[in-house]
Amino acid sequence: MARIDTLTSRSKGYWPLRLLVVFTLLLVSLVILPQYALAATASDDFNRANGSLGANWTNISDGGLAIVSQAAAGTASAGVSGDIRTGESYTGNQYSQVQVTSAQLTGGQWIGPMVRAQNGGLNAYVGIYYWNNGSPNLELFERSGVNSWTQLGSTYNSGPLAAGTQLEVMAVGSTISFLQNGVVRISATDTSLSGGAPGIMSYGTGQVDNWSGGTANSASYTVGGSVSGLSGTVVLQDNGGDTLSVSANGTFTFATALVSGTAYSVTVRTNPTGQTCSVSNGSGTIGSANVTNVTVTCTASSTTTSASDDFNRADGSLGPNWTGISDGGLAIVSQAVAGTASAGVSGDSRTGESYDSNQYSQIEVSATQLTGNQWIGPAVRVQAGGQQAYVGIYNWNNGSPNLQVFERNGGNWIQLGSTYNSGPLAAGTQLKLMVVGDTVAFLQNGVERIAAAATDLSGGAPGIFANGIAQADNWAGGRAGFEVHYLSTDANGVASYDVISANNGPGPQVLRVLKPTNPAAGMAHNFLFVLPVLAGLDNTYGDGLQVLQGLDAQDKDNLTIVEPTFSIDPWYADNPTNPDLHEETYLTQELAPWVKANLATSGTEQNWLIGFSKSGIGGQDLILKHPDIFTLAATWDFPADMSAYDQFGADSAASYGTDANFQANYRLTTAFVDAHKTPFLTNNRIWMGSSPTYGADMADYNALLTAEGIVHTTAPQQSIAHRWDSGWVPTALAALHQDSINMH
Repeated sequence: MARIDTLTSRSKGYWPLRLLVVFTLLLVSLVILPQYALAATASDDFNRANGSLGANWTNISDGGLAIVSQAAAGTASAGVSGDIRTGESYTGNQYSQVQVTSAQLTGGQWIGPMVRAQNGGLNAYVGIYYWNNGSPNLELFERSGVNSWTQLGSTYNSGPLAAGTQLEVMAVGSTISFLQNGVVRISATDTSLSGGAPGIMSYGTGQVDNWSGGTANSASYTVGGSVSGLSGTVVLQDNGGDTLSVSANGTFTFATALVSGTAYSVTVRTNPTGQTCSVSNGSGTIGSANVTNVTVTCTASSTTTSASDDFNRADGSLGPNWTGISDGGLAIVSQAVAGTASAGVSGDSRTGESYDSNQYSQIEVSATQLTGNQWIGPAVRVQAGGQQAYVGIYNWNNGSPNLQVFERNGGNWIQLGSTYNSGPLAAGTQLKLMVVGDTVAFLQNGVERIAAAATDLSGGAPGIFANGIAQADNWAGGRAGFEVHYLSTDANGVASYDVISANNGPGPQVLRVLKPTNPAAGMAHNFLFVLPVLAGLDNTYGDGLQVLQGLDAQDKDNLTIVEPTFSIDPWYADNPTNPDLHEETYLTQELAPWVKANLATSGTEQNWLIGFSKSGIGGQDLILKHPDIFTLAATWDFPADMSAYDQFGADSAASYGTDANFQANYRLTTAFVDAHKTPFLTNNRIWMGSSPTYGADMADYNALLTAEGIVHTTAPQQSIAHRWDSGWVPTALAALHQDSINMH
């Protein structure tokens, strides 16, 4: 103690001077030796010659990585290799981020970012994208020696990741996190390591690209900007997910906040009808503030809405707005259009304008009757000199006339759908062929006669084809879109329609509608959307519309009951990788507006939702994200704790498309609910119930809604079957009725 006291006493007189010296040395070091300054951020795109990573990197003791075709790759075919970023100095709070490449991993290979790497890479926190022999996942480890690896947190089943997917490991204090496209997949607490530097580590020869690293900031920020010139609805996405529909000029903000250091990329997923929207300032990296400068500008589309030709001009070719197909062009004969090959095909495509892929072509039957095997009809998506097209034909068929639809593909003619026996058609009969998405339909005077899936052709232009010298008149063509065609009404009053939509799978889908015939007096009219659990009209789990009809819900509650169908088992999501599977967009942007426009009686109807299982979780997503479209939701016994897009295998993966999309736009997390809770804090708009199948999930979700202050009703769990007809629907319907009265 005496020695310590003596040193302290002797130091007292020199303490201010020592402070001055230390401060001066620090200032000099910052000015003269900037290479030792702590790095806020650094990056490397590896766009240089093959070889080592270079002077800013240091190999770990196992061996270094290498640049291969402008990417960073492991060098040990059956072992660990890696590099630590030593070109700068880093604080203990740091992140490391890489991008997945198109070069797929194999076998047991893994690769990923690491932080706090030190001791030649024998100490580090490492996030790995592990191929796992074809069952890829994400895992987080602490390495504390050559063969000492301790897993932190749980394994996240990512499935195969697309090229460009961002993987980031972040260490802030004792919290170590592993993120995919800015969304935390794994988080754990560990205090073993501090200091060190970011880097990359690999097992095998896997590759990654576009590294960045620096000081970690656990704060998250939103991405947004402004829209101008809009007339309609534009659908935007950030990082291939976080879908946002914008229907008015002004500012917008995506719901999902991203942590600092995460890249963002805003794109247009769906343009408004008749417009094309472009994005500027749409990509970058999240810093320490909300992004507010993304600009979306919408202008009139260059494609044509409609065009027409009555052929009322001199005999000859169709003129400059038309181009003959390679078999030979049509001709104008007595102010009508006619085939020119007496025993073969001729045709013209409309090239005077530009057309998008969703298009229609319509002709009128002329007074000049066909003979023999002559046919004539409209065509769409005509291309390759007419060798590729969808063609609808009025076929004389030697006196037994019919309508047929074909895909022409080179020398092949493939019939689509069934043959409709039309009989002889009167002059002036309109024949319209339309293609929307992957669905083609042939209509006679506006009535659908044939509809089928058509998945091979896109682009092209509308036109007319003929076999022989058949004639037609008064052509029209242009952009086609969402259409609903009445089919029939059954003995119970259920009307069926064919729905053609680019968003709801190949082929037309059936829509069933049950209207009230004797509604209860004084009861307000509303719409009840029954959300099916399975594809098509599959009733393995019962029939929701049939159950409601058995309760006479259409009359007792004055409801028009609407039940859509889907081409796959629906989870009510938009798949970012498949434009045919945009179930959310189909319901919100197409079907709900059609129902309001065509089935309303008062104009003040509410839209109610009812569903269970996958349509239960879908119903929650729909009402939380679209409270302006859907007023109430009754959702029963659903997997609210679902944590990955493919948790239910190919079934759920087909709807969500990617895990990034599921996590950002559909997973029922605290962040998701918090972002959408405001319209649900006053009125009760949600009813829930459960069976033992998903009782634990429902209890967790009930707790989440309660914690977020969302007004809702949770019914006691019932020991009944996981089906439409097990007895839960009457309770749900009563709750919807009462909540509707309160809302009105």
